[in-house]
Amino acid sequence: MHRHNFGLLVLLLSFCFTGNAQHSKNQHNNIVIGIKDSLYSNILNEEREIWIHTPENFDSAKYYPVVYLLDAEEHFYVVAGMMKQLVPWQVPESIIVGITNIDRIRDFTPTNVSFSRGHNTITSGGAINFLNFLNDELKPYINSKFPTENNFTIIGHSTAGLFVLHTYLNSTESFDNYLAIEPSLWWDKENLVKSSQNILEKRNRTNASLYLAVANSLGEKLDTAKVRKDKSEPTEQIRANLKFHDILTANQNQLDFSWEYFDNEDHGSVTVPAFYNGLRSVFNWFPFPEMWRFNNPKKYSTKELTSPFYKHYEKLSKKMKRQVRPAWALINDISSFMLIGHNLPKKALAYLEMNAHFYPENSKTYLALGNFYQTRKDIKKATANYKRAVEIDGNKEAKIKLKELEK
Repeated sequence: MHRHNFGLLVLLLSFCFTGNAQHSKNQHNNIVIGIKDSLYSNILNEEREIWIHTPENFDSAKYYPVVYLLDAEEHFYVVAGMMKQLVPWQVPESIIVGITNIDRIRDFTPTNVSFSRGHNTITSGGAINFLNFLNDELKPYINSKFPTENNFTIIGHSTAGLFVLHTYLNSTESFDNYLAIEPSLWWDKENLVKSSQNILEKRNRTNASLYLAVANSLGEKLDTAKVRKDKSEPTEQIRANLKFHDILTANQNQLDFSWEYFDNEDHGSVTVPAFYNGLRSVFNWFPFPEMWRFNNPKKYSTKELTSPFYKHYEKLSKKMKRQVRPAWALINDISSFMLIGHNLPKKALAYLEMNAHFYPENSKTYLALGNFYQTRKDIKKATANYKRAVEIDGNKEAKIKLKELEK
């Protein structure tokens, strides 16, 4: 890489990593990854504790997707650490809302079973109430306190994974992304599995992403044919998940799902690799590898350099349900790189015009265009762009440029 290439790459990496440069610290110089909060639920008739992680260098002017994490006591630290590792290239900066438990059997099970696996489960069957708490109380509470995107993810493991799938099947619009890790689909004699075929046939679910992770809960080499025929309790977890996988596969044309089997993980250990892979799976639309073509601009045509930006941000806008734009400064820096670093004025102009597309209301857009045309000695176009900058907000620098051109 040439020195000027390397210099801009460092500049852009610095720009993109703003917000990840340092840990959040409190007055005691402790590293802080979140805060505890609570709200009273009228639906559940109890106070519910929540743990909240916000991105480093949180910016109230930005919008953030929200990841709702069940069993926060077990998984909050892991997922917060993973998000730090995955941001900014693999997943978007997100707010994590961890929900601690009071009675997880009550909250996560969709049907009532009074006794299960040697335990009293008489309180079971409250999944609908818990979902109503999430949709009608917790989400509005978080949305009122933070600048949130209209993009929501839910993550659950084991019985919480059962709840995730129950929600996916019966209330798909509640979330955009569903991560079900080793879901307890054996619950109530596979009740959810048995009803899933009819549910899936009724509507298209391609707008919701599902990631399902299953572990080798038997601890030995898996013979799927043998397991499917088995009727013993040790195989009921994997049997139920295999049946559900078959149903998903049969309906794959109207679903957006990913299934992953972890042969070397058990029911407990699978969470770490599954959370990581699952987040990357449901946010597979977020990475933008073509952006880095600008480091070899002579290798690509102008269209090959710029069209990926338009396509990528159109895709992001669709997923976020609002207009998402590349950072103005990023595009402007790339334009300068094209002009100063490589003497490619046509390609430099294409990036400036990109900012005009995404930021037509920003006076700096037209100031930059005016400066470009002035360097190319096109005074007519330079003047027109400077005037446009002044019209927008009285841009002082553009006014100075106009006076200079009038001399």
